[in-house]
Amino acid sequence: MIKDIAPIITIIISMAVVYLVHPLLVKLALKKDIVDKPNARRLNRIPIPVLGGVGVFLGFMASLPTTAALTGTAIPYICIAAIIAIFCMGLVDDIKDLRPSTKFIIQITAIALLTTLCDLRIDNLHGVLGIYEIADYISIPLTIFACVGLINAINLIDGIDGLSSGYCIASGVIFFIFSAIQGNYTNMLISSAIVGALVPFFFFNVFGTKNKMFIGDSGSHLLGIIFSILTLRAIHDYNPADANINSGIMAFCLAVMAHPVMDTLRVMSQRISKGTSPFKADKTHLHHAIISLGFSHLQTTLIITGLNLLVIATWHITFVNGLTPTAQFFTTLAAAVFFIVTPYFGIVRYKEKYPESFRKLIEKREKGKEIKKQTA
Repeated sequence: MIKDIAPIITIIISMAVVYLVHPLLVKLALKKDIVDKPNARRLNRIPIPVLGGVGVFLGFMASLPTTAALTGTAIPYICIAAIIAIFCMGLVDDIKDLRPSTKFIIQITAIALLTTLCDLRIDNLHGVLGIYEIADYISIPLTIFACVGLINAINLIDGIDGLSSGYCIASGVIFFIFSAIQGNYTNMLISSAIVGALVPFFFFNVFGTKNKMFIGDSGSHLLGIIFSILTLRAIHDYNPADANINSGIMAFCLAVMAHPVMDTLRVMSQRISKGTSPFKADKTHLHHAIISLGFSHLQTTLIITGLNLLVIATWHITFVNGLTPTAQFFTTLAAAVFFIVTPYFGIVRYKEKYPESFRKLIEKREKGKEIKKQTA
């Protein structure tokens, strides 16, 4: 009985913890001046506290071990250690900026330990290009590269209110549903814990006034490592006997993680093509382009999350129609390019080709916002 309701208990505990500690963390961040200050790259106009990730971490860590213990579900200690290590790295980065090289070393070390000691790795492509099991000398570097990339990709999309948390709430729900179908109870609890922790933070972040706070690098890196673990566990727990469920596992994981992965690849490719560092911050992410059209942060978050859901829907169509793992993967990849990459270039092209129309659009939206403020 307890096992059936454990995911609900997990969500309730994590939500309650975040709801209670969030206001306290806001006060602490303001007192210690741990804030995100406005600059040419930031979209906020006033200093905003950046300890939101601490609350999410506390909610996650309070709920997951509790329900895991109640249900007798084993959560590998290496997974917990990797989550703590990446979170602490992000927290230190929030308080005192770390060098990119230092962060990469910590990320690589954490994933390497997770891969070697916990046996979580991409060691099977499950039929994509006809490839199944792959050797350790390929799977270990591939896993490290993929997970470090995902951690930083989720960190890079954290540029507007609600985007990283809103996107990860949706992704967490998708992972929960898939895990329930797959019979992966551990992933069900992990998904429940992070979704529950993110929901109250999302509302504080998007709709908060005096308790508004950013998730910070601690939170975005936390999300990156948690979704890396969810992805690795989904791939690792593939059961050949359940081919009807799992034959599209690689395409499924690509679909769920499409936005951060594809947006980051496009941004970095553009930077390299211009002769600049791929890690040099700018305003060329998809959320920047959508915001430039006059959409609010919440509207932008909903648009991007909706686009990612379209990628997932595309994968599902290929899955239910029985396409091969290779066909599923490359169709999903094409959908990710179409729904995540193409809109950015479409917006840029529109602004360049029709500057007068773009100007009138912005003026209309700004006028609408002003009228809304006056009538509020």
